[in-house]
Amino acid sequence: MSSVSLNAALSGLQIAQQQINTISNNVANATTPGYTRKILPQETQVIDGQSVGVLSENLTRVVNEALIGDVNQQTSATNYTSVQQSYFQQIQDSQGSPTGGTSLNDQLTQLASAFSQLSQSPNDPTLLSQALTDAQQTTSQINSYANQLNGLRAQSESDITAAVAQANQDLSNIASLNVQISNLAAEGQNTADLQDQRDAAINDLSQYMQVTTTTQGQMLQVATPQGQVLANATAQKLYFSQSNMLPSSYYPGGGLSGITIGSPTGTDIAAGGSLSGQLGGLLNLRDQVLPQYQAQLDEFSQKLASRFNDEGLALFTDGNGNVPADTAPPAAPAYVGFSSLIQVNPAITNNPGLIQQGTSGPAQPAGSDEVINRINMYAFGNTQYQQATGSVDISGGGSLETMLGLTTDNNVVGTVNIAAYAPDLSTLPGVTGFPATFTIQLGAGAPQVITINGTDTAAAVASKINTAVGSNVASINGNGDLALDYKGDITLTDGGQNIISAFGLPAGTTAMPDPTFTVQVGTQSPVTISIAPADTSATLLAKLNAVSGLTASLNGSGYLVMTPTEGGALSVIDTDGGPLAAMGVTTANVAFSSFRQSNVGPGGNLSTGLLADSTLQNYISGAIANQSEAANVNKTQTQNQQSYLTTLTTRNQNTSGVNIDQEMTSLIQVQSAYTAAAKLITATQSLFTDLLSAFP
Repeated sequence: MSSVSLNAALSGLQIAQQQINTISNNVANATTPGYTRKILPQETQVIDGQSVGVLSENLTRVVNEALIGDVNQQTSATNYTSVQQSYFQQIQDSQGSPTGGTSLNDQLTQLASAFSQLSQSPNDPTLLSQALTDAQQTTSQINSYANQLNGLRAQSESDITAAVAQANQDLSNIASLNVQISNLAAEGQNTADLQDQRDAAINDLSQYMQVTTTTQGQMLQVATPQGQVLANATAQKLYFSQSNMLPSSYYPGGGLSGITIGSPTGTDIAAGGSLSGQLGGLLNLRDQVLPQYQAQLDEFSQKLASRFNDEGLALFTDGNGNVPADTAPPAAPAYVGFSSLIQVNPAITNNPGLIQQGTSGPAQPAGSDEVINRINMYAFGNTQYQQATGSVDISGGGSLETMLGLTTDNNVVGTVNIAAYAPDLSTLPGVTGFPATFTIQLGAGAPQVITINGTDTAAAVASKINTAVGSNVASINGNGDLALDYKGDITLTDGGQNIISAFGLPAGTTAMPDPTFTVQVGTQSPVTISIAPADTSATLLAKLNAVSGLTASLNGSGYLVMTPTEGGALSVIDTDGGPLAAMGVTTANVAFSSFRQSNVGPGGNLSTGLLADSTLQNYISGAIANQSEAANVNKTQTQNQQSYLTTLTTRNQNTSGVNIDQEMTSLIQVQSAYTAAAKLITATQSLFTDLLSAFP
């Protein structure tokens, strides 16, 4: 029995020593990253049904596997947003604050101010030079921002390359640790520290991409959330090919690489934008965020160039002096990367006077503010030009006067104050005798003979004419003159007593005046357009197209359409006979082509996220505000994600980490057990001594 008690005491002493070693190791590694608290399980040693001491098992980690999985998942989510922070900050530093006075919107405001000043003195060399300088500074700022965006996309490719390399290293480490753990476990050896290293490798991998783990015996199989295996006993290598980044590059299919498993042609885990972690954040920057910002800038640059060009001033072009044309969705824009190319038209750089003269249409004379006024009034606004459009079909080919029933007031007025001869006309000079007669014919009506007696008054003369023709065409005006007003020809024939000349009226036919209206393009002088009796719609179009700066045509409905050729203002006013009213002509503002919202970017698959119907200044200020808001959202998300990660990490540390107080308590317990075992050994030894002393 003494030997049994001695064995039990010795085994207890050994276990106590092992537990002390375990506690010491825990305390020593209390601050070691990734280290988990270890405990030494023990069990009673039984021989032939009798307890003969205690046995120790392999060290066991105190961990919560579900909590570790939560930490890894949150690590991926946190790194997804945090890796983007420096990119957003560089963008903010480059474009300036929306309210800081240094943004592209501020530069555009300065350009608008330069044109406003130039309108006061269009030929001033100093003001022309200032406008040119502001235009050059505008394009320089656009180019700088565009080049930075492309540079950041190239930087994201470099960062992806580095992240893939580190992920591959982690996968290799995980596979190697899996094999070591499996082999040692098969030999019954301790694997706790290697399991810590494996967990640390998985956590490090989670920085770069989100993964899931599945226990397979002593191994952990690592896979993507979609189930593609990345590591078990062997590691599947990730492949990524860094590209030469161009503004036109895009993924997939546009020269940029995805991330494949096992080989360059393996499963692409970047497809669909499902990756989390740093790789997901970097891919989102490369393929979504930065191309969207580039698309916004390209859209602004193209509209800046085209809107100035639409007003007759191709101030902004590519290096060849060309303005890229608009394209409509769903076709991809043909001006991807234009923001890197936009510059002041070389022709204007060589001759700043073109800013005043214009680059299309007739050159404006010195001192004219026509082109500059169009830029001020229209290029910086929403309206491209004013257009006059009819609502009556005039395409029939016949006389417009007849077709539209056009008439004008034919006013025939005498030059003699016949009202001054009172009480009658008997003393009116020039009449060879009374009664005197004359004939009046209105248009194609029947001639009417009017007899004037010497006893007639001026009022009586007007009354006789009105009675004869059946309408009120005659009156005595404020000067006492006989006035005839009729919408048609008026023919007067004297009866032989010279009464017509005595009234101061013209003999013969006075034709009805042609209907007229005026057209004024921009600040040019108004031009009067008359419609003669034989004029057709073709004749009218010829007259209108002869007006400088005006384009006239009939639309598909036969309606008259008048448009300023180089954009800007158009004024049309009826002056006689109401021909514009008869043709149903009204004037309305015509907006510039809208900013594209969809099918933008190098792959034609992005949205700008901005309003389509905007002025240049509203659009670029909206883009800057949109990007600033995205940066703020990213910052807030990163802070929130990091806070949650800290909470989970603390909770995991409290569960799996070393608590010094707890270890000291355990140490006291072990010390007590150690002391008791030592006393038992001493007592057993005393028994053996007494036993041996009993024999001589």
